[in-house]
Amino acid sequence: MAIRINNNATMSRARIDLNRVQRDAQVSRAHLNSGLRINSGSDDASLLAVSEGMRAELGGLTEGTRNTERALDMLRTAEGSMNEISSVLIRMRELSVQSSNGTLTDKNREALNAEFNQLKQHVDSVAHSTRYNDQSLLYGFGNTLDTANSTALQQQVDSGLFRVRVTGAQDGTYTFVDGGTDHTLTLGNGVVTQTLDLGVVLDGNRVAEGTVTMANFDRLGIQVELAGEQVVGAAGSYVDGDLDGQVITVAAGTGGDFQLGGQATQADRLEYDFKDMTIEGGILNLAQASVGTQAASQVAMHMIDAAIDRTASERGAVGAVMNRLDYTINFTANAMENVQSAESTVRDADVAQEVTRLSRSEILGQSAQSVMIQSRVSVQRVMNILLG
Repeated sequence: MAIRINNNATMSRARIDLNRVQRDAQVSRAHLNSGLRINSGSDDASLLAVSEGMRAELGGLTEGTRNTERALDMLRTAEGSMNEISSVLIRMRELSVQSSNGTLTDKNREALNAEFNQLKQHVDSVAHSTRYNDQSLLYGFGNTLDTANSTALQQQVDSGLFRVRVTGAQDGTYTFVDGGTDHTLTLGNGVVTQTLDLGVVLDGNRVAEGTVTMANFDRLGIQVELAGEQVVGAAGSYVDGDLDGQVITVAAGTGGDFQLGGQATQADRLEYDFKDMTIEGGILNLAQASVGTQAASQVAMHMIDAAIDRTASERGAVGAVMNRLDYTINFTANAMENVQSAESTVRDADVAQEVTRLSRSEILGQSAQSVMIQSRVSVQRVMNILLG
């Protein structure tokens, strides 16, 4: 057998085999360390895309479950307030029945009517104060600011209006009355009007330079911010009288658009709008109810009966949606389990298979190293001869 020094084919072959099995062993170790068969696109490009799609779907389902739970919290908040309103309506009916009795005089009924009116105000208070995440639920839920038809916003250079926030305002047009001499600002929609005294926050007859003043029309559900000069982002500055005759328009909308699933389809959404539960709203409609006289009490009894029925129906509708959301959570949990299982099948490493491959690579690596050592024997013989 010829002996060659410059090129040792046996050692070259062993080196190539050793590098290959070391790369294989490195891949197997990476799979075992991460628990994943696909760690990068080089592992399996096509199934990586499939796996990433499943992960995206799983993330959407997870967040959809959280959305559903938050929607349930909102519905429970609204239904709890409706329960309180129902209790008040039952007491109002008791007063109307008592006042309908002929043994009472109108003088006696004055005390009953005083309590009756207080209960009406309490119903409005409950409706206005029922909120979730700073959203009014039982009064103006989902209504939004119509900037296109709000002249106060369209003419900010002249009005000095900086920002408007709507929180539970009824839809309609609200008009400012701003005389310019008494430091007061009035806003109303023809039904409810509120006047604020701005004298304590104005610098003379204007908003102080570099500051923003809040005018909170809480009875209307509208907050207005007025800018002074040199306010970053403000188109103009407010001077007493600038808002006179300007309007703010509030558009009706559906606030309960719940994203319950992970897909951008209608099947994964639920639209639900809470009704107006104030005394003047269409559900109760008790603004004219009174127990001041026997005849009025008898009429009020019928009105309250209808209000109780409509309130119970609305509570039933809310309860039906809550039950649906409970089933949605259960369905989504099953879908998450199935997607997780499918993604695991595609991407997770088969530990037994990877251990087998790693053992094979280590054995082959040791064999290659042994061959490389043996291949140096013939070279060593030549060196011994030369060094004689």
